[in-house]
Amino acid sequence: MIKKVFGILAIATIMVSCGSKEQNKEEVGEKELAVVTVDQVAAQLESYVDKSIRIEGIVNHVCKHGGKRMFIMGADPDVAIKITPNDEIGVFEQELVGSSVLVSGVVKELRIDEDYVLSLENEADEATKSEAMHDHSGGTHDEEAENEQKAQFEAMRAKIAESEKGYYSQFWIEASKFEIMDGEHNHEHAGDEEEHDHDHAEGEEHTH
Repeated sequence: MIKKVFGILAIATIMVSCGSKEQNKEEVGEKELAVVTVDQVAAQLESYVDKSIRIEGIVNHVCKHGGKRMFIMGADPDVAIKITPNDEIGVFEQELVGSSVLVSGVVKELRIDEDYVLSLENEADEATKSEAMHDHSGGTHDEEAENEQKAQFEAMRAKIAESEKGYYSQFWIEASKFEIMDGEHNHEHAGDEEEHDHDHAEGEEHTH
């Protein structure tokens, strides 16, 4: 019986030890990443796609509708990078505006091409039909909203036409952690510690 207990304890100790090692590897790996600036990343965004990154900048905007986006800028106030929170962070708060933050995350890319625009148009048509059936409007619709939506699709197609690649890209960073840098004291925000809440950078769409 005693041998069995010792065996169970030994296995548990090994499991805890392995878990700690994996966590330590992640922490060390993250700390080994050099901190880059907004200006450095903005100058060569494509080279950072799908890579982990630690980036420091000033928060110049937090989306007021849900706090699912914030933008950070560097030395050039006209250059900003969008940051989105992962599920653990939740939302960004308005109080972050004006703060210097250090964000850890992965750079993401969305390529906007003709197929993508067509899929958005189909979604919009389905939504309009569904809304008409729901409120028994008999097919009537908000003409102003529809015209605005069409203008967005036309603008997207114009940008695609301007590109030699047949698409244009939107980039953002999906944050897994961020720290508020205020001189001597840094406040880290990640996971369950605390939940947080430019509407858009140039080229970002509001069709979905």
